[in-house]
Amino acid sequence: MKHRTMLETTRTYVARITNHSQVRDDLDQCGFSASKLWNVGRYYIQQRWDGDGEIPAESELKSELKDHERYRTHR
Repeated sequence: MKHRTMLETTRTYVARITNHSQVRDDLDQCGFSASKLWNVGRYYIQQRWDGDGEIPAESELKSELKDHERYRTHR
């Protein structure tokens, strides 16, 4: 049986914000929402792990997060 090797590419983009005063509040809100979603995801995974010893599938976790209020308000 042949095993396929998955290639992974990571890119880092660097940008300079020149109108910080105009976008500061929006960036802060995006950061806050991202932090909340991260915490919701970690909590969901931990609850599943504690309940049945399983880590939820990617599709299940995405579905759970897409129903969260922080995701819906910033799409």
